[in-house]
Amino acid sequence: MLIGLRSVVALPLLLTLAGCSPSARLPSQLTRVPGVAGSAAPAFATETARHADNDGVGRTNQIPTKTPEEEAIRPDHLPPVTIPGVTNASAASRFTNDWISLETWSELNHVPSPRRLMSAPDLIYELRTLGGVIAITAGSHVARLDGISWWLGYPPRFAEGGLWVQALDAGKNLLPLATLPDFPTDTNRVVVIDAGHGGENTGARSVADNHLEKEFTLDWARRLRPLLETNGWKVVLTRTNDVDVSLADRVAVADEANADLFVSLHFNSGARQDQSGLETYCLTPAGMPSTLTRDYEDDVARVFPNNAFDGRNLQYAVRLHRALLEETGGGDRGVRRARFMVVLRGQNRPAVLLEGGYLSNRREAQSIAGPEYRQRLAEAVAKALRFRNEAEGRSFTNATNQAP
Repeated sequence: MLIGLRSVVALPLLLTLAGCSPSARLPSQLTRVPGVAGSAAPAFATETARHADNDGVGRTNQIPTKTPEEEAIRPDHLPPVTIPGVTNASAASRFTNDWISLETWSELNHVPSPRRLMSAPDLIYELRTLGGVIAITAGSHVARLDGISWWLGYPPRFAEGGLWVQALDAGKNLLPLATLPDFPTDTNRVVVIDAGHGGENTGARSVADNHLEKEFTLDWARRLRPLLETNGWKVVLTRTNDVDVSLADRVAVADEANADLFVSLHFNSGARQDQSGLETYCLTPAGMPSTLTRDYEDDVARVFPNNAFDGRNLQYAVRLHRALLEETGGGDRGVRRARFMVVLRGQNRPAVLLEGGYLSNRREAQSIAGPEYRQRLAEAVAKALRFRNEAEGRSFTNATNQAP
């Protein structure tokens, strides 16, 4: 059983939210990272790791290789931390200054020590956990679980011969995926399926046949409903025809149904016609910058009702994303985070938003236009939400015996 990190991460975060300094109570394994260059923070010896993230942008990260006790800093005395797209930088600084080595995290949670992939050109480390093989790359937001992409809040940093992860990532991203999810297996569970858009809210337009996103999402939901009912779910749709349902009303539908899960169905559109692939979203945990902001305010200090389900959100999102990739063969754009999506943040239950492909990409738009593709999307979601009692049949033995 994985233990330990919940308390390691939760205590400083809770104290910070309360306006207290957790410095004196932090475990010795957590180190503080000074603010951005040009600040009044003390100087530390640093080691630099440079890595190109998936978007091709080079990043240089400097982290302390030692933290003298006499230079310990209270979080509220740190200078503001600059995070792109985050408007409340002073609040952000309260969350971004604790890091933990991957080696220490593994020891705390009884996971075999991380192993560096020496054959890889980048600094990639693997963790073999009950949940699967997690691969993390220095300088990259993108991590992988058994090959499935998901996004960290902060790029890991290399120092002292090992990889360090931000403490919130350790608790909100690593830990849920390293454990065996305890998904409910009882019948009569309630799931709300939200066909995105509707009525005057048309969504994106397909470059292949000029049809609208609202049409495709409704067809996807209709195909999905009987499949889920066969699996033992009670299914509620936020709309069953071409009507515009407000975002607040979609949340209200889930509340009235006392739903156990909320899944919103969408199709993507991008400025570049070469953009393609599948994306899955869940709410950004407090303290992390979002993967997607679309120019909305991304206040890392805000806490929404759905943040109570951060761990389960990610577990459902990865499971659904994996099934979509397997059933459709689509490109993997990863499980991502956003906090501007009202249908997610207002939920009092696990909630996930699925993007089933790009209507702005001619090849994908042609696939989406075909009923066979939309049926595969429906079957993928139904497959992901079909649970067994044997905890997915995984064991620590077969998790650690996966690919070398």
